[in-house]
Amino acid sequence: MYEDDGVEKLSKQIGDVAIAIQSLNKNQLDVNTLYAEVMKIEGFDEITLGDAFDHLIQNEMLAKAFMAKNANLKKIWVHNFVNQHYYRPAC
Repeated sequence: MYEDDGVEKLSKQIGDVAIAIQSLNKNQLDVNTLYAEVMKIEGFDEITLGDAFDHLIQNEMLAKAFMAKNANLKKIWVHNFVNQHYYRPAC
């Protein structure tokens, strides 16, 4: 009787570990997908998009938020990134 209880507890713990591992895998950033999404954005040159990608890679939470956005919000994010990170002399 005690042996069955121990096996049941162990089985539940193994199940909990498996669920935790699945959750971690789902929450990981896919760098290749992020790169593809950034490079799809129109209206910016490749170097600028590459810089935006590098910035996102250095900020994982920001990258995850970027990936959750629709195409229009992603473009706005890149536009804001450019305005904040590139020097533009006054005319």
